[in-house]
Amino acid sequence: MPAGETTMFELRQIIVLLDQSEESVTAVEKAAILAKKTGSRMTLFTSGYDGALNNLQNLAENARDAYLSRLLIGLDSLAAIARAQDIVVHTEAVWDKHAGAALLNYIDGNSVDLVVKATHHQNVIQRTFFSQTDWELIRHCPVPLLLTKGTAWHPKVTVTAAVDPVRSNDKPSFLDDHIIQCGLDLAAQLDGQVQLLHVYDPTPLMIYLDQPAINSTDISEEIRQQHLDALASLASSKGIATDLAKLEMGSPVQVIPDHLYENDIDIVIMGAVSRSGFERWLLGHTAEKVLDRITVDILIVK
Repeated sequence: MPAGETTMFELRQIIVLLDQSEESVTAVEKAAILAKKTGSRMTLFTSGYDGALNNLQNLAENARDAYLSRLLIGLDSLAAIARAQDIVVHTEAVWDKHAGAALLNYIDGNSVDLVVKATHHQNVIQRTFFSQTDWELIRHCPVPLLLTKGTAWHPKVTVTAAVDPVRSNDKPSFLDDHIIQCGLDLAAQLDGQVQLLHVYDPTPLMIYLDQPAINSTDISEEIRQQHLDALASLASSKGIATDLAKLEMGSPVQVIPDHLYENDIDIVIMGAVSRSGFERWLLGHTAEKVLDRITVDILIVK
């Protein structure tokens, strides 16, 4: 870590949101890996609701308690994965039909450093299936959010930080710094390696400059060099080797997911910013289309 840098991705409390309809064992295993390496505590959190139980008049409260008790029994079976490694695990089940809202409400009143949740990739249509809860957390979760897929991490975890040093997508300059530092912290905690990935698309500008008097080859090379220099400068400022800073050309929607898949990356880190006037975090249309196609674990940092 370069001198003067502080740890941005410090873990003390990890919460895993468990959905009854999803296979969450791998998510719990990955959270346990992080908890073990960082000395963190874990909370397994779920919510449930059955409208029929509210119609039982005098028995409604007892029926809800019994329902939540059954949910806690299920959480305890998953908690055993982490407890077997001497990790302190708390279980929490709440009565709420909206899992995302229930978790966000819990975070408001508790100290949480990372949210982990399982999600799934549908290989046939090359699209990640995000539930309504996933999107709610992507847009609103105030702490880092790790969306995990079903594949295990490699022994040496590779973390890719998706950056935009030329800021062609109107991102604030500090966001890349934050994304990279979170990547460096996470990679250090996992005894892994961090890489940078910058994808630029010169197509709109090249179409605009497609005039007989203009040498488009020279312009294309100048654009590439501009992005290469910006990426190299960013990598150098963070103490990252040049060969670990990858520059790709093309549509980010296509190139970012393909690069991650072809290079067998474990985790990609992407940033989200708060738009002025909104009490929520937004990624933007392009970033959300990129997320749809990513096949690896995704860490969203704010």
